[in-house]
Amino acid sequence: RRLAFCPPSRRPNLRRAGWSREREAARAREMSGVEVLRSAAGFADLGANASSTSSGSAWDSSATLHDFTTWTWTQCLVFAAVVLLGYDVLHTVVPMIFSSAPQLPRKGKHLDALGAKDWAFIAFNRLTGVAFVYNCLQYMSVSPTIPWGLHELTFFNTLIALPALFIFYDFFYCLWHRLLHVRGIYAHVHKHHHRQIVPTRGNLDAMNVHPVEFIVGEYLHLLAMMAVPAHAITCVVFIISLGVFTSLNHTRFDVKIPLGIFQVRWHDLHHRLPQSNYGQYTMVWDHLWGSYREDPDDAVKAK
Repeated sequence: RRLAFCPPSRRPNLRRAGWSREREAARAREMSGVEVLRSAAGFADLGANASSTSSGSAWDSSATLHDFTTWTWTQCLVFAAVVLLGYDVLHTVVPMIFSSAPQLPRKGKHLDALGAKDWAFIAFNRLTGVAFVYNCLQYMSVSPTIPWGLHELTFFNTLIALPALFIFYDFFYCLWHRLLHVRGIYAHVHKHHHRQIVPTRGNLDAMNVHPVEFIVGEYLHLLAMMAVPAHAITCVVFIISLGVFTSLNHTRFDVKIPLGIFQVRWHDLHHRLPQSNYGQYTMVWDHLWGSYREDPDDAVKAK
């Protein structure tokens, strides 16, 4: 009504008035994700605009987490470097942390030297990992099922959601893993990874897989995040944990989490007995589907 009596020259331009409440809420959620990313990367000038970026700021206020086209080349390179550095951290720090753990005995032939094809697969998979981490953060920044606020932490989106993410992931990973062992497929994809019967190199042996196997396996984690409502902190813990557990699965450290939650020897046995223990993190589905096996040598020792 007020607009009806307002002179045209003084009427506000409704098209330029701003976003709707819904878009403002989405923007707020997204920017909260950007703040987390800024803090993690150590960016100091969080309030800088695009013009000040050229004078030294690493992240401008126009950059949005869900759209990398709004990033500068510097931001893209810094993000990629952080993810790639994370793989090196997993390779060096995980063995240091668990160096005092008992060692699993070596049973079988060890792949002593990595060839050109091995290094090419590892390099390609690491670069693919940069895209995977970005896609995870991208989804987290726009998903209505993933809150970012600390006041939104609940028992269900943390302590319940975290194990649910692993169980949901392993359901689809077990199916994918079984498919990779089908005779007509195994020789072309998964056989490359099983050349290493006695994994020792941690993250390097874990990433020494065919790119098709790696890409599907990684993005199943994103599928789990889409299916299980969880807090952003829970999702970050999930992403970091998958790197740690996958690296541990390809070492000789006899690490285990009580109550049958996780054991390195499960996946280690799969490298020796390929038709068993298809799960990556848990044995829930292997128990249900009859593919769980214990080390036969351990059973003999028990007797």
